[in-house]
Amino acid sequence: MLALYVEWHTTMSRHVPKDLRYSLAIRIDGLFAQVLEGISLAQFSATDLRARYLTETIGKNDTLKFMLYALRELKGLDEQKFISLAVKTEEIGKMLYGWKSSTEKKTAGRALL
Repeated sequence: MLALYVEWHTTMSRHVPKDLRYSLAIRIDGLFAQVLEGISLAQFSATDLRARYLTETIGKNDTLKFMLYALRELKGLDEQKFISLAVKTEEIGKMLYGWKSSTEKKTAGRALL
């Protein structure tokens, strides 16, 4: 995720038009920070709280994907850069869903004992 944020930051500062850079791009930058924070919170939280953090982070990641798409539609990001960011964001979403599923199975197994 950190490598994706570095890629985004490089793209935002150089290629997003000024009118979008100070509106939508700032919001996207904040979502990247929230996803990074959510991953960190989930990683270092107690197992019973982890699923909640992951659910919130998945929602932020989905919003991030939509905002990147909106930026692309507004011609703020060329297609190649959008595809690179979107594919990696999608992969992170899959990993988060898998992590959440695994966490829920572990906590459900403990509840049965």
